[in-house]
Amino acid sequence: MNNLSVSKSNYLIDASYKLNAQAQKLVLACLGKIDSRVSIPKEITITAQEYSELMGIKHNSRRDLYKAADSLFRSIITLKNENETIELHWVQRSVKKHKGEGAITIKWTDDVLQYISQLKNRFTTYKLHHIAQLQSSHSIRVYELLMRFNSTGERIIYLDDFKSALGISDKYSDFR
Repeated sequence: MNNLSVSKSNYLIDASYKLNAQAQKLVLACLGKIDSRVSIPKEITITAQEYSELMGIKHNSRRDLYKAADSLFRSIITLKNENETIELHWVQRSVKKHKGEGAITIKWTDDVLQYISQLKNRFTTYKLHHIAQLQSSHSIRVYELLMRFNSTGERIIYLDDFKSALGISDKYSDFR
């Protein structure tokens, strides 16, 4: 597990999405199994045992995997640039659960594939084991946002952009 890396386009790192910790770990475990520099398959299967080993889950990994899959299906990614706002789904259809095997199969949307496959520039890579023990969805997102600027050692981000990246734009109206 210590050698596995996760790579995502910087556009996806900066995007706004709200996933619970299990769903984020599911996405990252799947990305850790592939090489994002080359074309990746549209479908990826992960077992509860792999998920458990990659994320250091000691109990109920099958239940967590299935809950993560359900959450991933309902989640939306919001990408913003100067001219437009685009909403994407992570997966094309409901995640296929292989009952009895303790496994699931994810089918990425074409829109998401462009941010996780054939990455040549403007992407961030980090070791999967660095986030495995993080328990909060926000701690995982903050880690990614900081790793995007790991090479410079400095990151300046507006509060509204930070809240958007964490999926909490509608919360904490008073900053104290």
